[in-house]
Amino acid sequence: MLKRKLQQMKQGQYFLTIPSQIVRLKQWNKQDEILFEIDVKGNIVLRK
Repeated sequence: MLKRKLQQMKQGQYFLTIPSQIVRLKQWNKQDEILFEIDVKGNIVLRK
């Protein structure tokens, strides 16, 4: 398990970084659209 801290930009928007190991494992690329979903248990799921 890899942990990341929630960060906030000056404009008030929040962001998390995705570890490069996960990006490579999922074979995601720089311009890919990633969907953020919430499952029935309240977990955030990322999908390409």
